Amino acid sequence: MTDPDESIGFLLSDVVRLMRAEFNRRAEHHGVTLAQAKALFRLAREPGLRQVELAALLDIAPMTLVRVLDQLVEAGHVERRPDPADRRAFRLYVTPAARPALGRIERAVREVRDRALHDLSRTDHAVLVRALGRIKRNLTGAAP
Repeated sequence: MTDPDESIGFLLSDVVRLMRAEFNRRAEHHGVTLAQAKALFRLAREPGLRQVELAALLDIAPMTLVRVLDQLVEAGHVERRPDPADRRAFRLYVTPAARPALGRIERAVREVRDRALHDLSRTDHAVLVRALGRIKRNLTGAAP
């Protein structure tokens, strides 16, 4: 049987879990959850996504996303606008009021990343990023 500390699957799972916990610890006093942060960050990079598109990108159920979006709308960070091509759908946009929250999220992400990678050399970091990118391409079927 493979030692979990030597299994890439276990190691990746543990690292992701630990990074999420560290992010939540840092972000909780700012009143933002990981789910809210991920939605805000994605919408800041890709404004105008439909709710169903955002749910797919975040790999969460559409009904779960609705609750997250309701919280972000209530906080004034996101607005839903009718989709001109589909009157049943909404497009999502980050509001200017979200800028401070996005700054706090970016800071927390940077702090978690810095803690996680603090003793990796630039070379080790580059190798890790390249290897993870290759693994992702292998699993998504993307051409090399």
